[in-house]
Parts: sequence; structure tokens; C-alpha cells
Amino acid sequence: MTLQDLGISYKKIEKKYVCYINFRGEIKDIFPKIDELYQNCKNHVFRPAIAVIDYGVYSEGGKDIDLCFELKNIMKFNNLKTKYLEKIEVLSLIHQGTLDTIGKTFQKITYYLQEHLISGTSWLRLVYHKFDEKNPYENQIEIQFQLHKWDTRLEKSLDRIFGKIIRNEIMKDRDKLFTLESSNEDRLHWLKDVLNRIDTHANEGEKYEILSCCAHEFSKKRIEYLKGIYEKNGDIDAVIKEMSKDYAWYENPVRKGNRIYVSKIPVNPEGYEKAKTSEEKKKNYCHCRFINENLDKGLSPTFCNCSTGWYRQYWEGILGKPVRIKILKSLLKGDDICQFEINLPQNY
Repeated sequence: MTLQDLGISYKKIEKKYVCYINFRGEIKDIFPKIDELYQNCKNHVFRPAIAVIDYGVYSEGGKDIDLCFELKNIMKFNNLKTKYLEKIEVLSLIHQGTLDTIGKTFQKITYYLQEHLISGTSWLRLVYHKFDEKNPYENQIEIQFQLHKWDTRLEKSLDRIFGKIIRNEIMKDRDKLFTLESSNEDRLHWLKDVLNRIDTHANEGEKYEILSCCAHEFSKKRIEYLKGIYEKNGDIDAVIKEMSKDYAWYENPVRKGNRIYVSKIPVNPEGYEKAKTSEEKKKNYCHCRFINENLDKGLSPTFCNCSTGWYRQYWEGILGKPVRIKILKSLLKGDDICQFEINLPQNY
């Protein structure tokens, strides 16, 4: 089915300056706070309320939620925080009705993302166009799934490393084969050809620099928290000790001198444990939607440099200095696991 068939629209959301409150909770906890926030800023803001949910901050116990109103002018408050919401691209769908059924509306978008090999992010926005506790069937809540623009990131990296001519050669046919409406077969075909063209032009260092900048964004709040621990103690081991408390996100890194070793955990641990064949295990292991169903399609192992960017961004964010990530094992190389070596700057 097409986006239009499902009632889904593609939108570019411009940068917004907002006042907001932050709390930890669930979607059901948002509405009771809307009027409370509005009363503190009603003469300075545009409706509707916007809830920004960051699924990347907490592993359990609730989601990180910023409840916002867009400000008419740049200003400060004594009792409210202000910031810019970044410019983003989204798939949008209006949920009409009660909160009990909002999950079914979510599923329409997530199904489309899965069927077309489109990557989302860990951020979600809910725009409360209409919300009435007395008449909940009249609710109109816009769900905005933030898109991870992998191809745009790739384009910028290629331009930085090779310039416009080679970038255009490597990216050719994107507008035909890698659109939001493209089939998963077309998107996979384009990706395979792009990786082969990168292999032709790039050395190993260039492959790393190009693709590590395409990775999913790691939670900035997590990075700032770990950076604070490092700046307070000046000790990487203190950071690793903190990481060990959250295996689901940090995968129990092990330090040996100036190198840190980490192995990916399965994206579906239960399915991985129950799998009876190596193929089934691998499908339940890889976090990348392009890979876990397409291990036999001949994708270049170069693609796994994208995964190095997951570690690169948070270690460079913590240390404030460049690090180098080496792929030791990966499914695309024929291994059973994905393992990485983080090479720290000297004297750490």
C-alpha cells in the first residue's frame, strides 16, 4: 500500500523555539500536564502542544518526555525552560479517537517503515490538535515519526571526502530507487550498488569516515551524562563501570589498555536463544533492518562501518577527542557475531 492509501503524509518540520517541561512517564501522562504548562505561558505561545518523546534515554521505568509550546518570540521564563526543536523530516498520521486505540495508528506507520526498509529514529513527536477528556472520541493527535535520513548523511559524507563529481556517481539512481515509496527490493538493490561503488573509490580509512557518519543518533542526554562522569573523575574506567549497569545500551565494554572491546547483543534476545540454526540466530542478532533479512543478498561488509558510528559518536562525545573504531567481526564478513575495537587517543 502507498503512503496515501494509509493516510500517511511526509512532512518537513521547521525549527521551532519552544518553552517546555521535562518529565518521565508514558503517553497517558502527557495530557494532564498540557493545561498546567499552558497556564504558565499562554500569552506567549502558539497552540497546539507538542510532546517530544525520546525512547533512547531510559531502558525502563518510563520515557523521557519534553512537553512543549512554540513561542511567538524569543524570550526566557523564570519557571520554564526554553530551547530549539531541530528541523526534522517525518512521516505523519492523525490519530482520531481514544488513547486506547492509538497503538493501532502507530502500527500503520511502523508497518510501512518495515515493509519499505525505512529507518526511523528513537524520537517521536505527538501534536495535540484536539484533546477532549469529556469527548475522547473527538481527539485528534498527530503522530510524527522522525526519519533517519541515512542517504542524506551518506551524501554529505561523500561530498566531504570525494567532492561533488564522485559523490554524484556513487549516489546515482537514488531518486528512482531509494525514495519513501520505493519497494524494499529497490532500496536494497540501490544500497548494494552504492556500497560496491564506495569499495571501488575508497580505501579503508575513507570507508570508515564516510559510513560512520551515517549511523543512528545516540541519545545526547546519555552522552552528556557519561561525559559528566568522565569530567568529574578524569577516569575512563569510571565511565565503563557506569556503562556496565545498563547492558541493553552499552553491551558490557571491556577495556585493555588504550583499547575497548564490545560485542553487539541480539536485537531479539528471545528469538536468538530459541533459534535452532545459524541462519535463524543471525536474523535475530543484527540490529540493521537492511541486513537481518538480507544476509544472502551480497551486501558488502563495508556497510558495517555504519555500525562503528554508534560507538564513535558517544566515545568522542564523552572524551571530546577523536577515536577510531575497528570492525573485528561482523555478520557480513561471515562471522556469528559483530565485535568492535574502540581505539582511544594515546595516554588514556
